[in-house]
Parts: sequence; structure tokens; C-alpha cells
Amino acid sequence: MAEGARAPRLGVGLSTAPVGRVQRRLALGAAAVSALCLLAIAPYARLDLWRAPAFTAAYAAALCMIDLITAAVLFVQFYRLRTAALLVLASGYLFCSLIAVVFMLAFPGVFGDEGVLGGGPQSSAWLYVFWRGLFPMFVFAYALLAGRKGEIRGGRLAPWRSMAAAIGVTIVLTLAIGYVSTHDEAFLPTIMVRGDYHRTLALGLSPGLLIFVILAFVAMWRRRQTSVLDLWIIVVLCAWFCDVSLSAVVDSHRYDVGWYAGRAYGLLAASFVLVGLLAELNALYGQLEDTLDTAERQNAELIRSREELGRVQRLEALVQLTGGVAHDFNNLLTAIIGGLDIIRRKPDDPVRVSRLADNAAKAAARGAELIKRMLSFARRHDLKPAVLNPNTILLEFEGMATRAAGEAVSVELDLERGLYPVRVDATEFQAAVLNLITNARDAMADGGPLRIESRNLDLETGDPLLGLDLPAGAYVRISVVDQGEGMDAQTLERVFEPFFTTKEPGRGTGLGLSQVYGFARDAGGRVDIASAPKEGATVSLLLPRSTESAAPEPVSDAAPPLRHALDGETVLVVEDDGDVILTVHESLIDLGYTVLLAANADEALAILRRQATRVDILFSDVVMPGGMNGVQLAVEARRLRPRLKVLLTSGYAETVLRDHDIPDNTPLLSKPYQREDLAHKIRLVLGA
Repeated sequence: MAEGARAPRLGVGLSTAPVGRVQRRLALGAAAVSALCLLAIAPYARLDLWRAPAFTAAYAAALCMIDLITAAVLFVQFYRLRTAALLVLASGYLFCSLIAVVFMLAFPGVFGDEGVLGGGPQSSAWLYVFWRGLFPMFVFAYALLAGRKGEIRGGRLAPWRSMAAAIGVTIVLTLAIGYVSTHDEAFLPTIMVRGDYHRTLALGLSPGLLIFVILAFVAMWRRRQTSVLDLWIIVVLCAWFCDVSLSAVVDSHRYDVGWYAGRAYGLLAASFVLVGLLAELNALYGQLEDTLDTAERQNAELIRSREELGRVQRLEALVQLTGGVAHDFNNLLTAIIGGLDIIRRKPDDPVRVSRLADNAAKAAARGAELIKRMLSFARRHDLKPAVLNPNTILLEFEGMATRAAGEAVSVELDLERGLYPVRVDATEFQAAVLNLITNARDAMADGGPLRIESRNLDLETGDPLLGLDLPAGAYVRISVVDQGEGMDAQTLERVFEPFFTTKEPGRGTGLGLSQVYGFARDAGGRVDIASAPKEGATVSLLLPRSTESAAPEPVSDAAPPLRHALDGETVLVVEDDGDVILTVHESLIDLGYTVLLAANADEALAILRRQATRVDILFSDVVMPGGMNGVQLAVEARRLRPRLKVLLTSGYAETVLRDHDIPDNTPLLSKPYQREDLAHKIRLVLGA
């Protein structure tokens, strides 16, 4: 992804979730209902009702639980978003939860005539004043912090420490208010006389509480970017205004209509935010589920695209190899064609015939190995990381590296003995190195030395080679060093971007170094480039050491003895290529088999339908003309003769054979093969 491009982020924070039309209508309806109820109740506010101290206990307990849950949700939001505004608001709700408990314990008649905190008749009244006055100040602070340009974030302290500090300060504040309200009445004016608290209005406390609510409301209303949380806080302030108006302005006595209605508004005020939060969380969870489904689909598509991109990258590397491969094949064909021509012209010298035939066979084997390695790059394959020694891969790869570099570039291997093992996919590792070699070759227009190095590195914390993304530990560094043109700083910044290239059109797709980068990251490492104009370049793969031991090199056993046919065994050979079928026929005759030949599946089935004709094994090519391939022929042949053995062969790559659905347990002999390979495979399938 180019610099500056950012992936879209799901707005899962309620303080950042935008307000929709439905939320606005609900909030407006709740505020309107609160105002209408205030107007309807106000004329009857002073009507006395029954005394119910238990109502206060239930009211305070309900508020305590609702506010505590709301505070917990807001603290969780703070932990995710780290905003100081959310920390302040969560502390405000925690304060309301704690002060509700103190209020309940101090209220006369709930747990005793004068409460259980040792206070007097003023205690619960002053607790109510502090309660109703401080929460709007928490909201006011929230509005200032949340609306400030470049929103303050609680990043200086760890989030857990910030929350612990906020909770501690809130608890201390609540205890201080509780102590002053219940033990220092001498320092507080009298606002309660025999259950009447009209003095709160006379002393200006009630208007002051309303002013605090209005200030908080204005601060919230003036916010330019209103979130779902902000919207419901505004509704809470509306209910809070109605509560104070009924309880401390219109009414002035306990247990009358205004007093009970005010407590009901308090419950509503506390519930609005919690219900809003829970409803919005449910909506956000649904949005998150939809987003995850979309992400899974995009991830599957990304995996497919990445597989195709890797294949394109390997094909690009093969294009770079074309010149060297053509040169090699021309040499091989010269050895084969020239040797066979001499044998045909002068077959009477057995020593020379043997020497030339051996030379042609070796050249053909080299060509087969070259084709095999090229197909291993080009084919689509599943990644199979394995623990291996990079030196082993580099030594096996030396021939192809030399061909990729071209005749003007001399490839040198400088490999450290006792190299650490790494866990990588061997084919991807070879493709990465090949891309680095071809890039180095293109950078050296006049040729020169190209060095491939391997080194063990034991890096400690703080080592500049680790950068910021790798842990300390043991690594293997594979470097490709050239003496080419080098790169400037601007090119180095973009060198790993897919499709970025400095080559002229037609000489490169810009995918090589992006493949190298992806390979290194998948292996848990990194790729670095050190370069400057006219000073060449050093590209290094830094791969973590594997804690497992590298798999031992396979030990090639001696070739098995040549095994001939037993008791007149018959092979039905199905092959559409005349040259191949001639060679197979002669090889099987030499091995003592009776051979039946068919050019396609129809001819083979016609032979099999003749029950009197003995056929012990069907040896068929996979891809054939005529509408029926070798796999389908094998199925039909076994229907006709259930005990028939089958051996398939093909010269196609694995990608082509996948389309023919060859069963995993079906024996397959890959072309090209020698007579010894054919003899051994047939005896293995026949089980004799």
C-alpha cells in the first residue's frame, strides 16, 4: 500500500460512532416527552403523597447499579480510544454510583431514623446538592476535552494506570463529600427544616444547580461533531434539568408529587445513556459481523490474487532466464544430435558408439533436470515451508544462477560453513534469489562480478540490523552484492512497491523485489537494501534461525537391478506420439514383455474388450486426443477388467495434470524416463 493510504477503520467506539436519523428522532422524542411531563406535573408538584422510605433505598440501589454499569462501559471505551474526555465522563458516572450509596445510607428512615453514617437532618439534603451539582461539571469537562482541536489522549500514562488514578480520585472525592455532609454540618448552611428544603432556593443553591446543568447542556450542544454518546448525554441533561426543577425549585418538601417525580427523572436520566449504549453496541456488533464477513471474502480473494501474483513473479524470472536457457538447450541439442548423427554414419565402432551414446544420454539428463527446475518455478504450488540449510539450496541453484546472470556477469558464492537452518519454502527462496540475481544483472550493463554471500548473525536488542520490527536472536543473512549503477534515495523509498520499476518498458514488470519482500516477511524476517548511485547495491535477506534441525540430505541408493518380464506378461501401451511409442516398444521388448500398441483410448478399449487377449498392465499417457484422457481410460479399463493394473505417464507440468483429477494412489511415471525407470516402475505396479 502506498504511503499515505490508510485502510478504513470501523467506528466501534460509541464516542466516535456517527449519529443517524433514527437516533436523532429517538433522542428528540425522549427530550420532548421529558419536557411535556415536567409541564404536566409542575402544577401538582406540592401535593403530598405517602411516606415510603423504602422507595429511597430501591431508587438509590437502582441508580447505583445503572451508573456503575454505564461507568464500566465507558471505561472500556476509554481503554480502546485512550481519550481523556471518556475518562472524565466515566469518572462522573462512577461518582454518581458511589454517591447514591452514601445518599441511601444517610437518608433518614431507610436504615434508621437519622441514617447510619452519623449525620444530621442536613446530611441527605447536602448530599443531593453535591450530587446534582457535580455531575453536570463532569459533563462540562467532557464536552471541553472532547471538543478541543487535536483531542487530548491519555497516552502519557498506561491506560490501566490512568483508570486506576481516575477511580482513586473519584472514591476520595465521594468520601470527602460524604464526610463533610455528615460530620461537618456546622460549616454548612441549614437547608433542611423538618423535611422542607425551600432554603435551597432562598440561598441560590437550586438556581445554581440549574445553571450548572444549562452550562453543561450548552457545552455539549456547541460540539461540532456529535456522536451517539454525545446525543444521549444531551438527553440525560434534559432529564437532569427536569429532576432539579421539580425536586428543588417547583417543590421543596419530601414525599410529595414533585419529590417522587424528580426521583423518577433521575432514574430516567441514568437509564437513557445505558439503554442507548446497549442499543448502539448491538447495532455495532451487527456492523462488525457484516464487516468480518466482507473481510473473509476479501481475504480469500487476496489469497487467490497473491497466488497469481507469485506465479507472475516466477514467470517474470523465467523470462529473464530465456537467453541463458536457450543457449544451454542449444548446447545440449548439439551434443545429442551430433553424437547420434555420428553413430548413424559409423555404427561399426562399438567403443565410439558407446562413448557418444553416453554423452548424449548425459546431455538429455541435464536438459530434463533444467526443464524440471523451470517448471518448479512456473507452476502453481502450495507453500510447503521446511527446515533447510540455505547453502544447500544455493549450491544446487548455482547453475541456474549462472545462466540467469548471463555470460558477462561472473557469479561467485561466498558461503559460511555451519550455516544456521531456516524454515522457508525452498521454491519461494529460489525465486527470491533468482529475482535478486536478475535485478543485479540488469544493473550491471557492462558485466562484472556478482557475489552471493551467506552469514550467521547473532543480534542483541538494540542492534541496528534488527530495526523496529524484529526481535533479538539468531538470523541468517543471504546477500546479493553487485557492482552496478546503484540507486538514489527516492528509488530506495519505492523499490518494494508492486509494479514500480526503473527499467524501460518491456524489460520488467516491477514485481521482482515485491516478491522478495513478501517472501522475507512470510518467513518472519526482513529484506534490506544498501545502495548509492554508481556504487552498486547489496540486497540482504535476513531470515530467523529455526530451532529445528535441517532435514538430512537424501541418500541416493544404487540403481535397482534391471528386472525383466515374468511368464509372458503383456503390456498395453497407449501413446499418441509415434517417436515415443517406438522407443517404449523397443524398451519393453528388450525387457521380455509382450507389447500391444494403441494410439488412443478407443483402440485400447477395443483390445481390452477382446477377453481372449491377455493384458497384465495398462501403460497409458495422461493427455491424449480423441475425447478420453488416460485417467478416464483407466476407469473404463478397470470396469472391463477389474484386476487390471494401471501405470500412467505424462510429460506435462503439475498444473496441467491437476485438471485431469488423477487419484492420489494412481502410479505415475514422469517423462522423460529411461528404460531402467520404466522396468522398475512396471515391476513395482505388478507387485512382482
